[in-house]
Amino acid sequence: MKRTLIVALAIAQAVFVTNIHCEKCAEKVMENISFEKGVKDLDVDVESKKVTVTFNTDRTDTVALRKAINRLGYTASVVEYKTVKK
Repeated sequence: MKRTLIVALAIAQAVFVTNIHCEKCAEKVMENISFEKGVKDLDVDVESKKVTVTFNTDRTDTVALRKAINRLGYTASVVEYKTVKK
């Protein structure tokens, strides 16, 4: 008997409020977080101090992403979370 496994990829978007303060900070976040496992899209807004990450929930989560931002020397707290695609 053959079984077919259907993998449902869920794509989510999380907005983190951070303590970034300049374009160099934004570049540092863009250059590093975009290579985190599961990250599909990334936007950094220095003026609002927000980092928006679209990611595959099968590969990462908000805790891992927050820790990745923290490793760069910035604080990060999730202020918005939504599922984009199931």
